[in-house]
Amino acid sequence: MKVSGKPGAVHPTPKPRETLYSYLSRLAAVWRTDAPELTYDMGAPFRRLLEQDMGALETVADWAKLSPDVMTELLSWTGIRAGNVRMEFRGELYVSRAIRNPIMRGCPVCLREDAAGATEPAYAAMSMRGDWQLREATLCVGHRHPLVPLWHAAAPRDRFDIGARLREVEADILSGAFDRPLREPSGYDLWLDRRLDDGTDATWFSDHTVYVVTTLCRLLGQALLKEDTHKDDQLSDRAHAAGFDVAVAGEAAIRAALEHVAARATGALDEAGKAFGPLYSRLNRDYLHDSGFDPFRDILRDCILENWPIGSGETVLGRVVPERRLHSVTTAATETGIGTKVLEHFLVEAGAIAADDPRPQSRRLFDAKVYAGLMAEIPTLVGPIAMRTAMGATRMELAALAEEGLLIPRTRFEKVKNPWRISDGVAFVAGLSAGARYVAEDDTEWQTLLLACRRSGVPLSELIRAIGDQRLTVGQRAGVTGFHGIVVPKSDVDVLAAPARAVRDEFLEEVPAASPRQNSDDPSGYAMAGCFRP
Repeated sequence: MKVSGKPGAVHPTPKPRETLYSYLSRLAAVWRTDAPELTYDMGAPFRRLLEQDMGALETVADWAKLSPDVMTELLSWTGIRAGNVRMEFRGELYVSRAIRNPIMRGCPVCLREDAAGATEPAYAAMSMRGDWQLREATLCVGHRHPLVPLWHAAAPRDRFDIGARLREVEADILSGAFDRPLREPSGYDLWLDRRLDDGTDATWFSDHTVYVVTTLCRLLGQALLKEDTHKDDQLSDRAHAAGFDVAVAGEAAIRAALEHVAARATGALDEAGKAFGPLYSRLNRDYLHDSGFDPFRDILRDCILENWPIGSGETVLGRVVPERRLHSVTTAATETGIGTKVLEHFLVEAGAIAADDPRPQSRRLFDAKVYAGLMAEIPTLVGPIAMRTAMGATRMELAALAEEGLLIPRTRFEKVKNPWRISDGVAFVAGLSAGARYVAEDDTEWQTLLLACRRSGVPLSELIRAIGDQRLTVGQRAGVTGFHGIVVPKSDVDVLAAPARAVRDEFLEEVPAASPRQNSDDPSGYAMAGCFRP
């Protein structure tokens, strides 16, 4: 079939931002046919044009008398294939799905203006703008009208037969059926419109592609507006605007916004993926190998490592974590093999967590490096029986040492069954017995420290101090190891006890009502549950 346009028909001039396929449809209308028929007669079948065959494109340019500059402009707003999944659009690379979509959108106000005063059918005067194809564009800045879906066509041949599709929706366009409430352009809308139009960009985004920036703004906005995602049908508009308003201020502002999102994650199951939603999942999967997103991926990763207990060796946003920064009560319990309730008492005493922190255990965090020693130590702690065995002490001896603060348990919380550090007991005994004299098993002139304390009334701590100051001779009873084998001469102890007894006697003389209770096991005449303290 040959075209049968009017004699001397004048080819239309491409409109600003018009796509090649829109122009072909308007050109075909002049010749009273459709784009597929026209391009076939040109010798550039529509299928080859959809495939962007260079020979077919040159044929169209020659036939329609389009200069190289005009053709380049048309193609820049149409989008040119740059590999299997990439397209070049307005001089920058995009993934194809960011430009090509079965749903064709547009501004009905623009299309009505195109048709106003036209002598040909209205649809033949309408042109589809290239920026309407961009998934991240949401508004016609000139008319303040949201971009709305005009038609849906899965097959590219049907989708880009613009004239045929506009003919189908012409009545709705002219009647206002597609009209939506107007809104003021956001900072994002104005930035995107200007950047697409002439590349002007006075922000720091000028160092990044439109594809990366627009995608980031949407994902960041979705994370910030997470609470409203299920009830706001204009989320895309609001998400782009919210994300842009934060991101345009720079990387520090982006990090601050991410910290805000992280701070909302107070639930037991609020992991990073849940807290950041699509921002996390897209940067972790869809855009993981797109280097354009690397700076923003790094910011998000650092935020996650500062707010979640990620272990060394785990992979976060494509990178293996070399060292754990944070522990939660939950992860620390898993790592140490200690129950969370018991572990909490250690952590509170150490100042790692606050006792009144209302968050669940999985979100109660502390610095893993600062408290690494505590985490390594807790599993090695033992109960009183193991402690006594290790240091060779009786139950009463260990109790006395603890009461006088000579041996301090790692925690004093009663429900902790293993509060003792064996190394403390072993080191204490070793230091005390250093240089001890041999004492025969049946030598009655020597006695254990606890017996010496109770007989003389000299505090156990004073006896220990006297040994350290070499005022009290120390011996090791033959056949007895550990603390219970450490003995001291009764005579030396009596010398130490003399001042204490003098103070005690003077005190009793000043208290006439005092009446000592005799006890056959108490040589001094005073019943004592423990060592005497003057």
